[in-house]
Amino acid sequence: MFPNWIRKAFWTQSLELNTNQLSIHWNEKNGSFRHRIERVSKPMEVQKKYQDYINSIFHYSGTYKLSLSVKCEGSLPNITNVSYIQIGKAPMKQNGPTIDAQFLTNVLAKYLDTHTLSVDASIVGELPKDSPFFQVQNIAVGSRRGPEYIHNFVGRHLRLSCVTVTDQDIIQFLQKWMSNEAYHNLETFVIFVDHPLIINADLIRQTIECEDYDPNEPEKRPEHFVIDAPFDYLMPIERYSFWKDNVVEIKRATDGKRAFLAIYPTHLQFIAPENLT
Repeated sequence: MFPNWIRKAFWTQSLELNTNQLSIHWNEKNGSFRHRIERVSKPMEVQKKYQDYINSIFHYSGTYKLSLSVKCEGSLPNITNVSYIQIGKAPMKQNGPTIDAQFLTNVLAKYLDTHTLSVDASIVGELPKDSPFFQVQNIAVGSRRGPEYIHNFVGRHLRLSCVTVTDQDIIQFLQKWMSNEAYHNLETFVIFVDHPLIINADLIRQTIECEDYDPNEPEKRPEHFVIDAPFDYLMPIERYSFWKDNVVEIKRATDGKRAFLAIYPTHLQFIAPENLT
């Protein structure tokens, strides 16, 4: 359990900071805690002082996850060393909340060390190709978006829900990876197409050069690939199986890098393990 002396310290600090609401949530299963501050008299001063206080108690020097409400107004939280940002709550409901594209730009301009971004709100407005959004290494977006989110991404893990793409968009993505024209660092790419779109798996397989799974020679490819999930609202471990008839293997022409592609009517999985050639 959370030690009593720490609980008392939090309560004492909340009084000193003169907050209207300060809450601590302790997760006994994984040993983590979440602290939340709302409606403080001096927001900037309080937030930084509170973070310093937490660090001093636990001798903590690691990174922080910042959860932002889509109703966030005014100045952004005065928190340092932020690496993970979640905006909205997953799963997102249809016709749910919205955020402005400029708000995303402002967030990423303030928290320059962000490596993981999860957005569960509809993004209103266009993000330019050179937006810092596309430079984030791990991105998950739960709102309806077009193929530009695929074409402009340069990071490692991309997950899109309700995306509007054509078979040609998917083929273009695969051809650019295979020719080493783009997506040099990409490891996982998972999309779910917007209803009522259907992915034509046969057309894609016929268009690109790929190798089917041979059950008589399973040793030609790894049985599965396991990674620590970059987005913590999903399972903590993601496991992708490669010994399946619907999983094809593709290769990058310049260095022989291998990737595995599973195509379903409504979603697609592209997996390129970092240490697999």
